[in-house]
Amino acid sequence: MQGTTSVIKAVATWLLALMLTVAAAVVVIYFVNTKAYGPEHQVNSYFTALQEGDGERALGLLAARVPDANAALLDGDALKASTADLEVLDIAEPRNAGEDRVDLEVRYSLGGEEGTSTYRLERTDRAWLFFDRWSFAPAALPTLTVTAASQQSASVNGVQVALPEDTTTFAAFYPVRVEVSYTSKYFAAPAESGLLASPRDTLDLVLTTEATQTLKDEVDADVRAFLAGCTAAQDRLAPPGCPFFHFTDRVELPIVWKITEYPEVKIRSVSGNWVLSPLNGKARLSTTQTDLFSGAQSPLEVEKDFSFAAKLAIGSDEVSVTPLID
Repeated sequence: MQGTTSVIKAVATWLLALMLTVAAAVVVIYFVNTKAYGPEHQVNSYFTALQEGDGERALGLLAARVPDANAALLDGDALKASTADLEVLDIAEPRNAGEDRVDLEVRYSLGGEEGTSTYRLERTDRAWLFFDRWSFAPAALPTLTVTAASQQSASVNGVQVALPEDTTTFAAFYPVRVEVSYTSKYFAAPAESGLLASPRDTLDLVLTTEATQTLKDEVDADVRAFLAGCTAAQDRLAPPGCPFFHFTDRVELPIVWKITEYPEVKIRSVSGNWVLSPLNGKARLSTTQTDLFSGAQSPLEVEKDFSFAAKLAIGSDEVSVTPLID
């Protein structure tokens, strides 16, 4: 009887160990299936690819349709910059979306703002009998537009990109933060930015390009040099090729013109071209006037308003101003 009891105890111990082993295996399979093969793993892999600027891997994971648009944001430095400060804060439990599909909501911080993106994944296969394989359900990538009249390029997330049209469409992953700006010697546009968080999002970034102070200073210098030439001669009431004049009785030399108010330089875009607004100023004439009847002489000092147009030509590193005098 004692031998039988020992056998029973041994069998019971073995059965208990087996049950514990099976239970442990079930727990391990559950966690491996959830973490290593589950939808959360796919989303983490996708986010890692975005942060590394690996657009090929990100696109392969997302299985997304790429719209007919500029692809500058889909790889390399531009992509990496769009998620430079991306931090995943929480991945929620999968929500059943029917037909072996789930929706996974990701909460994150990007560009100093918190946001959420939802990804739909579908069970596509099973590995080793126990482990599910999940893939992103195909969807189109979101797009954004950049409008920048009068310029042919811009900096998109730090990468110089050609803008062949006034408005250019870009394809992008999500979530990403896009910043567009333009800076050159003669023109600049303040940065405009926005966030794309889902395939349904759209983003319209409009660059307002203006003349830099460098351009205004160079144009102003050319205008002042032109007017200096007009005031250099001291023998004309109407200096040739100049925007000011005065007709009166006989005068004596010297005839002195002096600019009392220089034109304010204003540069604006018209139909895609940069033009100068009319240049308005004041000039003072100082001389001695002789009365034709009495011969009496008297000082003459008169201030004249003047206005003229000028043609503006802007190269990559130089500017020319051509006055247009009627």
